[in-house]
Amino acid sequence: MKAKKDLALYGVKAMLPIIPGLIPFGVIMGSTAATNGLSFFETMGLNTVVFAGASQLASLDLMGKNSESLIIILTGLIINLRFALYSAASSPYFKKLPNLFKLMMSYLLTDQSYAVMTTHEDEFSSKNDVIYFCVGASLFMAVCWHLCVVLGFVFGNIVPSEISLDFAVPLSFMALTIPTLRSAKHIAVACISMVLSICFYKLPFNLGLIVTVAICIIVASIFINKDPKQKSEVVDG
Repeated sequence: MKAKKDLALYGVKAMLPIIPGLIPFGVIMGSTAATNGLSFFETMGLNTVVFAGASQLASLDLMGKNSESLIIILTGLIINLRFALYSAASSPYFKKLPNLFKLMMSYLLTDQSYAVMTTHEDEFSSKNDVIYFCVGASLFMAVCWHLCVVLGFVFGNIVPSEISLDFAVPLSFMALTIPTLRSAKHIAVACISMVLSICFYKLPFNLGLIVTVAICIIVASIFINKDPKQKSEVVDG
């Protein structure tokens, strides 16, 4: 068993390749907040309380359109429903921990930290090793995200308009997804999700995301049930 510090530092190291895609994402968030008239403290308050880039950007977009507060809140909640799936998948590692620690890890749970955990979890011999790895990765990601938002708020508006950073958001999510596609069935589910997300894109309140996720969970479950080896791995985990 590795020392706790070494495991946490390994988590930081595993997160490093994702940070370049996070930087423009955070800069966009900070710049968009400044453009929409939020003060620095309001921006960092939103960034700290919500701590979810996609829903923050969607909320700021709706704020700029003077949408109703209830619509803004519901949109953020719907976009963040995916974290319930992440939480359920991570529960075997954290369910026996003290409540305060579980609260901290649930707050630090992000797309990036979950992707890093699922990519590296097979490398560890115990659940405790995974936990300390996740602590290092998640804390490092959180610090980098907040710093990028600060940079975006302070300096984002000096970037020339012809240099668009919007492409960085989908690219960062692609960088998270690709390493997890370990078999033909993973790739098949990913392709199905791409097609469905396009088909359901225009559903109101960003419901297309939830519908796509629900269908793909069912498809993935069918694939697992047809593969005895994968099924046994899921049960054993």
